[in-house]
Amino acid sequence: MADAALFKTGLLVIDLERAMRDLGRWLGLAWTPVQESPLALFTAAGREDVKLRYAYSIGGAPYLELIEAQPTGYYAAPDGAHLHHVGRWVDDLAAASAALASAGLPREAAGIGADGATPALFAFHRGAHGVRIELVDVANRVNFQTWLAGGALDLGSLERH
Repeated sequence: MADAALFKTGLLVIDLERAMRDLGRWLGLAWTPVQESPLALFTAAGREDVKLRYAYSIGGAPYLELIEAQPTGYYAAPDGAHLHHVGRWVDDLAAASAALASAGLPREAAGIGADGATPALFAFHRGAHGVRIELVDVANRVNFQTWLAGGALDLGSLERH
């Protein structure tokens, strides 16, 4: 697996701009502009269409990803803000996802490709110790790095709703 080390930590927050302000001040972080992306994902409950609002810290890995909570569904936060996941790059998303599932970490959610295939771009797995792992397809790494350097983020390989 490429770059098997942690490259990001994702927090689910209630108020994205407030979290950016507070965590930026407390941790000395700067942020990307807030992104809004429609996203289709597959969960145990079936297909879920969301409009994510998120931002990443800039300045180097590991990155802090802030995701604004949704009213319901996979990105809901009924008990308030919390650690949502840690993320790592993988060379073969389908194989890495199957390996985690075989190791006892069930897949909770995954991106749906423009062709309807899943997993596409990412897959979330729940493990012991309260850890959710996001596997991210290394094929999107250059796009991600371009975005963090001030370019546009293209999620074109994912199905949009």
